[in-house]
Amino acid sequence: MDLSYDHVLEFARKKHAGQFRADGVTPYINHPILVANLIKKYKPYSKNIDALVASALLHDTLEDTYTSYRELFDNFGEMVASIVIELTTADSLSHFIGKANYLKTRMAIMSTYALMVKLCDRMANLMDMQNLSKDKQKKLVKETKEILDYVVENRVLRPAHIEIINDIYARLGVDKQIDLNK
Repeated sequence: MDLSYDHVLEFARKKHAGQFRADGVTPYINHPILVANLIKKYKPYSKNIDALVASALLHDTLEDTYTSYRELFDNFGEMVASIVIELTTADSLSHFIGKANYLKTRMAIMSTYALMVKLCDRMANLMDMQNLSKDKQKKLVKETKEILDYVVENRVLRPAHIEIINDIYARLGVDKQIDLNK
């Protein structure tokens, strides 16, 4: 099982070939690369850093490409495949209860590793939001505040989770910081 950055990136690049971000110009693969870089920033000393980075690079493959859980399992192992499946949105449920409600309840119960990737994914989306319409930007900001407030109130958070949540709040211009000693 090869979790080297170049190997996982090449797999993700092939899977997302021909896909673009919301602006229709930026290659989609730029998003998973940004999420992986954020993982490296917020969890640099994790004993499972390779699996976390791989999960970040692959986090949208089950949702947005023709990739199966078995394919991820066979290529990258159980840990990576399990994190990616945790991060995969159940579209019918998300549409039924609303994306924000879906995400906040999922993020409140997902594994600490999946939550780390999801928070980095959310930060990456905020960093890229200039490519969205003003209405979509407002929706993303509102949903993010709602999701983070729920997660902070309804689960135990690790220091790295708190650090990125505080950075997301700062990016949103929210005058709120979670105490690391909570």
